[in-house]
Amino acid sequence: MKLKLQVFFSVLAAGLLAFIFFSFNLQADQVVSQSPNLKGAEYVGMETCSACHEQITKRYRLESHYGSSIAEGEKIVGEACESCHGPGSLHVDGGGDKSKIVRYSAENCFSCHTDKKVQFQLQYHHPVPEGQMACTDCHDIHSTGRAVRSVTSLERQDEKCFKCHKEMKGPFVFEHDAMREGCQICHEPHGGVYNKLLVADDHALCLRCHWQSNTNTATGNLGGVPHGTGAGNYYIGTGEECVDHHRAPHGSNIWRTFNR
Repeated sequence: MKLKLQVFFSVLAAGLLAFIFFSFNLQADQVVSQSPNLKGAEYVGMETCSACHEQITKRYRLESHYGSSIAEGEKIVGEACESCHGPGSLHVDGGGDKSKIVRYSAENCFSCHTDKKVQFQLQYHHPVPEGQMACTDCHDIHSTGRAVRSVTSLERQDEKCFKCHKEMKGPFVFEHDAMREGCQICHEPHGGVYNKLLVADDHALCLRCHWQSNTNTATGNLGGVPHGTGAGNYYIGTGEECVDHHRAPHGSNIWRTFNR
């Protein structure tokens, strides 16, 4: 019964999150935004930016943000670089004066990525709204987009996570196979309703992979270890969580620490 309730509340929480997104009419792939407020500036085009920022613009052409644009009413007035940095004429005339161009801020990112803004308002989130982290700590907006998230990438996407969570990287003698799928198979990186940014509560999350038809029976067992509801069995029906026994879910060099 407890397991069924946990799965029910996991589904309910996921449904509530989806309802919030749709209620705010979110568009995760929105590429047309309103013009940043930079009074007196005019749009000069990406080729003008390339005169000083050649290497950045060369990489940027392969980035998903390259297709973004600025709209005033129904008219497209600026594209690519100026969709995030605003019109660049004052910056150019000022010889590259950084005070005359729109610089990074989380709110600028949220003007398009409204779904992520909502996620950062949830109970558990990375501290971007508090100013303790920036979007650019995990996202290189100029050079990591569609082109590198492919089989030809030399850097795993998880390397961004391991910059801070070094202890989770391994390699471990006893691996958790889920780690090969990436951190996001278990964690929502922006924000969620479960502790430690998990995508579901502990039991429901583990059972997404570790489910067998006899798991929750009196004689059920996994890996030769009883996991059912009978006397002496682990987890199901005992009030314990999987991580009470599997204390190193990312992997371990000590078998019993990882296993039980």
